[in-house]
Amino acid sequence: MATAQLIPLPPEDAIRVLLARGRQLSPTFAWQDAYAADHAAMFTVAKSAGFDVLQDIFNALSKALQERRTLRDFARELTPLLQAKGWWGRQMVTDPLTGEQRPAQLGSQRRLETIFDANMRVSYAAGHWAGFERNKRVRPFLRYVAIRDDRTRPEHWRRHNLVLPIDHPYWDVWAPPCGWNCRCTLQSLSQREIDRLLAEGEDLRFEPPADERKSWVNKRTGEVRDIPVGIDPGWDYNPGRIGANVAINEALAEKAAGAPFELLEPLVAERVRSDAFARFVAKPEGRMPVMPIPPAIGEAAGTEARVAILSADTMQKQLRRHPEMTLADYRSLPSIGADPTLVFRDGTNTFILVKLADGRWRYVAAKTTKTGKAAFVTSFRYASDENIRRMLARESVEILIDRRGS
Repeated sequence: MATAQLIPLPPEDAIRVLLARGRQLSPTFAWQDAYAADHAAMFTVAKSAGFDVLQDIFNALSKALQERRTLRDFARELTPLLQAKGWWGRQMVTDPLTGEQRPAQLGSQRRLETIFDANMRVSYAAGHWAGFERNKRVRPFLRYVAIRDDRTRPEHWRRHNLVLPIDHPYWDVWAPPCGWNCRCTLQSLSQREIDRLLAEGEDLRFEPPADERKSWVNKRTGEVRDIPVGIDPGWDYNPGRIGANVAINEALAEKAAGAPFELLEPLVAERVRSDAFARFVAKPEGRMPVMPIPPAIGEAAGTEARVAILSADTMQKQLRRHPEMTLADYRSLPSIGADPTLVFRDGTNTFILVKLADGRWRYVAAKTTKTGKAAFVTSFRYASDENIRRMLARESVEILIDRRGS
């Protein structure tokens, strides 16, 4: 019988994913403050807001993963540091959302165990998913593997030996870990391996069982989620795929940081041509690098960002407000940043890039952060000649690039 466990091999992909998440340390008060895919794109620990402990916890996890240390090693080294900083035991804390004080559990051995288990399993899931994508051509199927013992959730037990293509939408939600302390995993298979398992009498199934669903309300945000029974709230997404995408995006950002502007378009264009980007446009999760930032914007804004990001929140707004924009349109974003017809500043840190192609204006609004470390696409649509004339007529507009006569 197949069993699932963390594989004790050099986890290069898992390490890359954890380090990429560590680029964005985000203290939170409650785990619901950063939900689902946000957890895979950042590193956060509930009740860490107001305490200078998040970097310490991340460093300890990173060391444990890279040196393949145990939970005991992790907790033994970290506990005295957390206790010295006051992040330990049950204390009164202030909820920044409501301003009310209430008792909460900070550090404890049980919390450290949860932090260690969840982050290690997410990191390994992301590392595995990176391998699934690399080997998809020769091993195009995934098999759900559960440890079947008295601790296994019945719904996870029923999905043991389910085999579906890697790109099947079922893995959008039912991709382990599917909850706190979930020990399930995925295994990639070739058609030959499937045939062999069937010949050996393995009871593989190729149709997913029907989901019973439940509504869950995030009390921090008011969002209502429709979650399959058997998946814990906060785990109704694919942590492996999102984490692997974070690592890929981080690697692209590192390449972009040292590349001449002329090489940024092909770097970003390769990403937006990917299947991962097509999935992002259809079902936004996480974030995607989509557009090189012209040097004129970098100089005007004083930003060190080289590539603008499209977030899931903005992509969801795009789908609602501009359903006319197609995947092909979104895949044109790298060329707009690389060779815009017009670039102008409209306000302190908002920049408009406009490109005339095929007789139509494509309009992109981008905003740089106050720190100057990042830039985000905030809107993308078509514009008319009249739209462009009206925008340029505003007194607040400062033209940075104008190639209309070239």
